[in-house]
Amino acid sequence: MDARRIGQILRDRPVHATLISSRSAEWADMPAVVPDELKRWLTDRGIDRLYSHQAEAVDRSSQGEDLMVLTGTGSGKSLCYVIPALKACLEEPAARCLFLFPTKALAQDQLGKLMELVPGDSVLCATYDGDTERSGRSAIRRQANIILTNPDMVHIGLLPGHENWLRFLKNLRLIVIDEAHVYRGAFGGHFGWVLRRLLRLCEWHGSRPQIIACSATTSNAAQHFFDLTGRDCGLIERDGSPQGEKQVVVVEAVDDEVSEARSPNSETAELLAEAVNHGVKTMVFCRSRTGVELVLRAGRNELEKIGGDAGWIDAYRGGYTPKERRDIEKRLFSGSLRGIATTNAMELGVDVGGLDLVILNGYPGSRASFWQQAGRAGRAGRGGMALMLAHADPLEQFLARRINLLAGEPEPSLASVRNLLIAARQIKCALHERPMTWGDIEKWDARSVVDGLIEAGEAKESAGMIFFPAHRSPASEVNIRTADGESVQLFAHGEPLGDMEKWRAMQGAHMGAVHLHRGESYIVERVDWTEGVAELNRFEGDYYTQAIVQSVIESQAVLEKDDRGDCAASLEAVSVTTLVTGYRKMSLRGNAILSEEELEPMSRTIDTVAMRLGMAWGLVPGFDLGVDKATGGIHGLEHALGAVAPLVAGCDRRDMGSSWYVLAPDTMEPAVFLYDVAPGGLGLVEQCYRERGMLLNRAKELVEACGCGEGCPLCIYSALCECRNDSLHKGMTLELLRAWTVSLGQLG
Repeated sequence: MDARRIGQILRDRPVHATLISSRSAEWADMPAVVPDELKRWLTDRGIDRLYSHQAEAVDRSSQGEDLMVLTGTGSGKSLCYVIPALKACLEEPAARCLFLFPTKALAQDQLGKLMELVPGDSVLCATYDGDTERSGRSAIRRQANIILTNPDMVHIGLLPGHENWLRFLKNLRLIVIDEAHVYRGAFGGHFGWVLRRLLRLCEWHGSRPQIIACSATTSNAAQHFFDLTGRDCGLIERDGSPQGEKQVVVVEAVDDEVSEARSPNSETAELLAEAVNHGVKTMVFCRSRTGVELVLRAGRNELEKIGGDAGWIDAYRGGYTPKERRDIEKRLFSGSLRGIATTNAMELGVDVGGLDLVILNGYPGSRASFWQQAGRAGRAGRGGMALMLAHADPLEQFLARRINLLAGEPEPSLASVRNLLIAARQIKCALHERPMTWGDIEKWDARSVVDGLIEAGEAKESAGMIFFPAHRSPASEVNIRTADGESVQLFAHGEPLGDMEKWRAMQGAHMGAVHLHRGESYIVERVDWTEGVAELNRFEGDYYTQAIVQSVIESQAVLEKDDRGDCAASLEAVSVTTLVTGYRKMSLRGNAILSEEELEPMSRTIDTVAMRLGMAWGLVPGFDLGVDKATGGIHGLEHALGAVAPLVAGCDRRDMGSSWYVLAPDTMEPAVFLYDVAPGGLGLVEQCYRERGMLLNRAKELVEACGCGEGCPLCIYSALCECRNDSLHKGMTLELLRAWTVSLGQLG
């Protein structure tokens, strides 16, 4: 692909690049503990030695140690658990192993590799997920040595019916957690409890399986393993795999209020079309389902313009039917697709062969995800390029100008196992599977949760045992991918289009909302919130929709407080009411607002955790009640803090919300709030509170670095602002940030 053409498409925007040097492999002999038969299988596949981290994992696992392997994308982490699993099955034919993957696609990919390695039926391997034919499930439970599945299936398919899995549980020797860094937030909290339920049943049946986890680099690996499993682990961090030279390029955004600016989706689509037209194998990552579909549609149009084949590219994301997913995976693995637009569904270790170019259509939400996606370029020691197009967004511009931050220490992985709502739902499931004693409850440090369940009639105590008071398992009512349990099913002409969590559907599947699916637009014609069903029809318009959302916060209790006089930071239990009042029609050809439409207000109220920054009037000159620039400063402070908070908390920006008050109802003083959007909280604002000095310093750097005069989409504007970015004052915002950093002793 011609570099000048890339420059033309991007219109010579500022570019920042770094070169990751190549690295030679660090080899080790095949460990002596590997059985001769397994050595022959590996040799037949051209594997007669291992990378150093693989050999270390095999040796340490043979001693029964629980492990966490932290090496780069494409480093061959799978052999760190595949060899121990096959070793266990060869040495003990009755042995069972459970491989857990966050996605079905990853499980299917790993099954294919296992089937290539294992000859005949020496070791029986099978996937067991929602797509598995029911007629074959019984045989898999009884006969398979290695079952590859996902946490959702363990939660609703294995644990509630564990009586059908007795042989498997009694002989379970190894549990594998692949892509462990994915288990963050609510999903991580649920997953930690699912594992605790599984390990409890294993203990009841007399087994104590070893656990091997693989993860991208994270700053709290040992703690993360403990949060997920309740166990300590050994860490393997030295990467012995080779690495080809890789160029990482980050392109600055432009102010999308400039009339000639095009949308990032359009630019991404043009780059994708040019790349695949020149035979460059390309993967595009988008942050949202909508982004994927917009890029696919525009990319196909662009290919047709330049004489290419629109069938060279397709999309892959969550929400597709099983049949659609399998068809796309087959074409992708076979190489008949030259390019694909995807969400993080392809971020993980699915092997799609060597990719020449990875395009990140915006910052993916965390540095771990950035490197997982960028790492797909030039895998297996080949060179490649990762290109990120920053959107007109303060956080993305901040990172584009500080590429060193992307390459710095990764953020922590925070699994919300301490979320009380998640704990309550999971403990109800555990009680249904087998009654618990108070001693069992104390081991999980869950006395207060169980007391609440008993008081609410959702658990009963008898003779020192706690029971679930119903025959039907509650597991089917608990969605482990969210802290919120309800979802909405989407249908078009009677055919399913996928599903959305209810609170997301309030913002993306309301009446009049435009939903994109595999390059086609659909408009919502009817919604039944009680039944959880939305009906859509095909739509030929030239816009998409964006909900208008307002938040009202009511403080319930102060958990911690750092009072510096005129500045006070506090961690608080709060009630947050989110109100969807309308939506904007946004042009597909850019980011222009075509119109605003009203909706019958829809609300959602949750109890969660918030960080408050409270300020006294007079904190800085001109910061007085009734002064317009003071109001604009508070509003701008909210935007600046909300922009950089995900960088500090290590989360996706959608996991946190923010709000601001000129007069907070309880103190009658200015206040800015950051809060977790999940009921009960996810531990994200706690991280921001602990690192409040860093948070405020990052926000100050963001505003100071922008050369605009009054504020713009690259510093204090927010695409989600319910006030359409009115009443903002950049100068006062910066004065408040400087006052805060001085107060906290974080200046410089």
